[in-house]
Amino acid sequence: MLISEILTEKCWKGYEKKGMKTMFGKRVPNCVKREDVGGKYSAWDHEEPAEYSKHLEKTFGAPDEMTDEQTVWHNKDGFKRIVCRDEYILHGSPVPHYDFIYCYVDIEVPEDLSDELANCSGSILIDHLKNEVGARCGSLTANATTLNFVLDVVAGRAEPTKEEYEKRILGMKDMFERGMKYSLDWWADESNDADPENPFYAEGHSIVCGHVINEDLKAWFGKGKKGGAGGGGWDRYNSKGERIGKCGDSKKGEGKPKCLSKSRAASLRAKGGKKAIAKAVNKKRREDPNKNRRGKAKNVSNTTRKS
Repeated sequence: MLISEILTEKCWKGYEKKGMKTMFGKRVPNCVKREDVGGKYSAWDHEEPAEYSKHLEKTFGAPDEMTDEQTVWHNKDGFKRIVCRDEYILHGSPVPHYDFIYCYVDIEVPEDLSDELANCSGSILIDHLKNEVGARCGSLTANATTLNFVLDVVAGRAEPTKEEYEKRILGMKDMFERGMKYSLDWWADESNDADPENPFYAEGHSIVCGHVINEDLKAWFGKGKKGGAGGGGWDRYNSKGERIGKCGDSKKGEGKPKCLSKSRAASLRAKGGKKAIAKAVNKKRREDPNKNRRGKAKNVSNTTRKS
């Protein structure tokens, strides 16, 4: 890439244009760190994680660590670490939703239980070297429920089955919907996250796992389904940022597909037109290049960085 092309690019994430300046004999944008006009989360791409992180700040105060991509609190509310990330991780159980909040505790999990716990939920994250277990979902309450399940399995108080895990998550949800506060002996719930009267949940957020998607997972893909531009499922984009078809309909010779919903494509387009979509496509191809890879889908964030 020519230097002139680099210098005329838009400002980095978290920065904004404040007039012009001369560099290498050329007039280029003067990029300065974005003021806190829209709050310190103005550089975040996803609304739900930003709102939830603000919700946590009301109880725990300012994060111990904060970047353009995550906030971190240490030793709060019975957790070793709480991390809220600017991401949407696709999760289909118990209902289609996005995950973005992580909670960690110290638990020594016997290695022979690892696979069984992993089969119970993709939300259970085990680190045997640290003797640490994390839970990823969309609320502290859901994560506390998940971690309590792991504690019970390790202690022999519960069977490591997906049915038992989902029964607990849905039981917590049922209590919340009936106006009853869910509680655990070891979890103080200092933020009243599990309180049905918490104003945060009155604004449409879900206690189970954050932002619940109001469409079946099967509706994301295929002709005649929902979510895409001009009807049909999510759309497939090429490295030029052009919409070239539906997910699952890639043609021979195409590179790794990048599929976007109509709303996500519109969001990227508003930030930088086809170039923004093209960058997301190229990032997907760099981080998940094997078009024929089988197994679990690999989520690649649409956030891009300039080098």
